[in-house]
Amino acid sequence: MADKGDDKTAKQEKASLIAFYYAIEKGANLGTLENPATGAQARDEHLYQALLGVYPDMLGSNLDNPNFRWYTAFLKQAIVFIDWLGHPQGKTDSTYKYGRFGSESIKGIPKNSTSKIGDQIWDDLMTKDQKKLFGATPKKDSWNPMDVYIVKKNDEDGLIKEMKDSCCFEDRIAPDYEDSAKMEVQGLNHYMAYYTKQRRFVGVSLKETDSGNPNVTETNLEKTFDHIVHSCGMIIKKLNMSMTLLGSKTRVRKGEVIDIGMDFHSNSLTYEAKFTIGRSQKNYKYESKISSVENHATEPRDRVVGASGGLTNAAARNGAVPVPKMAEIVKQYSKQDINQHIPLKSNFSTKEKEFWIDLLGKIKVGGGLKTGVESPFTLNIHLNKKADKWWSNMSAKDYVNKLVELDNDYKRKTDKFPKALRNKFRALRYIYMFQEAERDSNHTLSQLIAELYFASSKINISPKDLSGPFIKIQ
Repeated sequence: MADKGDDKTAKQEKASLIAFYYAIEKGANLGTLENPATGAQARDEHLYQALLGVYPDMLGSNLDNPNFRWYTAFLKQAIVFIDWLGHPQGKTDSTYKYGRFGSESIKGIPKNSTSKIGDQIWDDLMTKDQKKLFGATPKKDSWNPMDVYIVKKNDEDGLIKEMKDSCCFEDRIAPDYEDSAKMEVQGLNHYMAYYTKQRRFVGVSLKETDSGNPNVTETNLEKTFDHIVHSCGMIIKKLNMSMTLLGSKTRVRKGEVIDIGMDFHSNSLTYEAKFTIGRSQKNYKYESKISSVENHATEPRDRVVGASGGLTNAAARNGAVPVPKMAEIVKQYSKQDINQHIPLKSNFSTKEKEFWIDLLGKIKVGGGLKTGVESPFTLNIHLNKKADKWWSNMSAKDYVNKLVELDNDYKRKTDKFPKALRNKFRALRYIYMFQEAERDSNHTLSQLIAELYFASSKINISPKDLSGPFIKIQ
């Protein structure tokens, strides 16, 4: 994660790390989950001032209120973290270093107690071939969502050397570079998981707690979830995506009329789903939205119990499904390549146009009890009513023909409308993927619903998955 300077999330991550540092190295008083030490008499003054130093807005506007939301959150995160670590509150331990991805230093933590091992692993240790496994423009979060980390001072240099030996083979033992890279990343992950369990190098993903107290969840440290049956998976709020193309919009800026261009009423595909795994039930809201011409950002978000008792969207997203993983999922359940019949840099051919006419027709009538699309799923192109460019309730054939005709006017397929059109067709393939899964069996649909959730959370559900080990505090 890059350091964004004054970015609010960066400040919160640094504050969490400072709370860990003071709890472990200084033996700071944190209080309990039921009664965090936020009051002027109970609080650890050095920790309090250090937190203000990196996140001065943590108190909010009401300075007389002892239950400051973020101040309380940082203390609670530290309480559950040191409990997981096996560090008794009040004791001191100076054997760790502390780091955050993208940060050279952390205000409030001495330089000799800071580490950049996380950046070293991603930036320097992992090869281009390994990073390509996580997308054309890979980011650290696609492999491992840990925001901050701690590492034993005496282990830091040795860890880098041993990780390099475990994951970066000078003589590739597989003839295919991709297969070799996968084996190397798996070796790195297994090595990191071992040291996480030893509490010698621990990556931490920080998520905002919506209600109640935070918990520590170990992720990708032991077996994957392939031995646990996903059951009762169902879509409880239908697949929903607007198909209406709106006409050219304009706005005036400094006296100049600016053409915004054609766009769809919405470029997102959403649904809500639930499934069970073991004894737990997961509820989430799914959204796929435009990322680039080639792919979507696919981001599920937990549905959690809100203040009124009903389910509401969690404050923090789970994360995005890595692009290569999404391509694998689409291929597995739709039997089609993710960008099949989508020309990324050229006009649509007659064959490609006919494919989308056929697929769109199948989608409109092909949904079963759980994968039908939300009504109205009308095919409209509303450009300019006065100019007689206003078509409603079109057939799949007329609709696709007109979209392709409009697309032909654009030389650059990275312009707003061509990019939106290609994403719209790709999202139709996602809908078809769900419908195909249901046609196969309810169990297959349940697997798909669960797999998308776990992939976004970087939870490995089979031995072939490549997400790195971390603990999540939420």
